[in-house]
Amino acid sequence: MVPNKRIIYVDILRILSIVAVIILHYTAEVLTSTNDFHSSSWWISNGFNSISRFAVPVFFMISGAMILRTKITSYREFYAKRVVPLLIPLLTWSLIYGLYNQYYLMRSKLNAYEFVVDFGYRLLTDRNYVHLWFLYAIIAIYMTVPLMSKFIKSCSEKDLRYYLLLWFIVSIAYRFISDAVFRATDQYINIPIMNIPFFMGFLGYFILGYYLFHFELPLKTKSILYNLGIISFFITPVATYFVSLRSGVLDEMFYGNYSVTTFFMAVGLFIFFKEKEARISNQVNHKIQKLISSVSRASFSIYLIHLLVEMMLSGRTEIEATFLEASLSLIVNISIIFAISYITVKVLNLSKTATYILFGGRG
Repeated sequence: MVPNKRIIYVDILRILSIVAVIILHYTAEVLTSTNDFHSSSWWISNGFNSISRFAVPVFFMISGAMILRTKITSYREFYAKRVVPLLIPLLTWSLIYGLYNQYYLMRSKLNAYEFVVDFGYRLLTDRNYVHLWFLYAIIAIYMTVPLMSKFIKSCSEKDLRYYLLLWFIVSIAYRFISDAVFRATDQYINIPIMNIPFFMGFLGYFILGYYLFHFELPLKTKSILYNLGIISFFITPVATYFVSLRSGVLDEMFYGNYSVTTFFMAVGLFIFFKEKEARISNQVNHKIQKLISSVSRASFSIYLIHLLVEMMLSGRTEIEATFLEASLSLIVNISIIFAISYITVKVLNLSKTATYILFGGRG
């Protein structure tokens, strides 16, 4: 097994990604509640939402970078250490959000039997709460890891570049072209040879994270990807405004996890912080590094709990708010959600039983 040494740039990426996830969920209400694309609140929400779109791809990239480097000697041991600790919080938080949604938000009158039947159906079909989809996706990928890690380790750098290029063409470029054609003609293009399952989905981000973590890109390639990432941070909110204005409702063409701008934001950010690893390690004092490590370890648990905190404690940005009001409201509420989620996780971590049941032993 690889020694459990903290990698500070990975910890920072985790923290940035969990903050970005909170921003995505907080700003979603304004973006889906109004079609006034000229209002200050819509633009603030669109801007913050757009620049936070790297979050989910980066989480998958970090997972791939960390788990694919480990040596797997036993399927049973792997499932016990990696998969079960994800299944437990999936069940626990599905139940928590299911109860909260049914009996607090919806004021449901379902009896215990009806709730259990409804809950079981929702658990199997990923319909308990919006953000829990990530657990289904990461569990599915983890189930492939015992075989995938052997495949990855048998590949040369050139082999992995070929895989990632083909994945990019199928999952990113082809999807972008298809989306653009649909918006221009109201018809999707269908190219059968682009339907290659192994080269579709989040598995590509998973392997991309491993590749970027283990291999050094040529300086020119890093510069191109980094600059495309910076450009994408600026393009996404503006492009979203124009496609939404054309359709009359929020158009998420540039918001998706496979959007070309999301891809370059995620890759650019990963490369940037990897390059800064040595400088950060040397310049950041030990206490700050310990805090970064603590927050990073809690990121998965914060992900699970933050929507409950958001629903119970945070305020909302008014659609009619001014630019300053909308900005302050977003910053204050995001800070409150993050701080309370982190503190709550750390308090719950005082109990090993609570930590295992709620967070699969993480935090």
